[in-house]
Amino acid sequence: MNPRDGKGARDVFEATAADYDSWYDSAEGRPLYESELECVKDVVPRPSMPLLEIGVGSGRFAMRFPGAIGVDLTTNLLRMARKRGVKAVKARGEALPFGDGVFGCVLAIATLCFVESPLDVLMEAARVLRDGGCAVIGFIPRDSPWGALYEEKKRKGHPVYRHARFYTLDELKAFLTDAGFSVERVKSTLLRRPDEERRTEEPLEGYVRGAGFVCVEAVKTRGGL
Repeated sequence: MNPRDGKGARDVFEATAADYDSWYDSAEGRPLYESELECVKDVVPRPSMPLLEIGVGSGRFAMRFPGAIGVDLTTNLLRMARKRGVKAVKARGEALPFGDGVFGCVLAIATLCFVESPLDVLMEAARVLRDGGCAVIGFIPRDSPWGALYEEKKRKGHPVYRHARFYTLDELKAFLTDAGFSVERVKSTLLRRPDEERRTEEPLEGYVRGAGFVCVEAVKTRGGL
């Protein structure tokens, strides 16, 4: 998970940035990260530069796209992203400090579950995208075993997940449509359940019910947002 615009979650990530980042290299986290990364890389079109990641965190995804720019609100994680070669800027997803139509692709990986208004963030993504540019959204479906796990953590007051709100694919598609996007492609990964052995998984084409991570490519269909 990456910290975003909610102040409570941001404060938690500010205090635990080192532990958050080291999870990606742990025995538990590494296979999940590698599975998600392959799914994202499969969906991001070529060419797609310049590329912006909203909610860049410590840069674990953006660093895989040379020249990428990232925004986040967590100072300690932004420092880590910069050390990984990402041009990281402190900014809100709802108020991006960039002009209209300057990016070819906008990423948001495990981001929308932590913002107050996913629609506002997606409308800002549309604004900074050139016509025909795409948004690539990676998320944990609420109606998957992984979504159920995080919802349970939320109910129990987990310091991070209690600030999250998870969505289904249909809900995400509705946000994208309202923001001026057309969904072009969907890929799925993390078909193994949370209680199964961690392994790196290959992404599958389309939406696979029960997948713990789904990546959507949506193309900007109208200007003026």
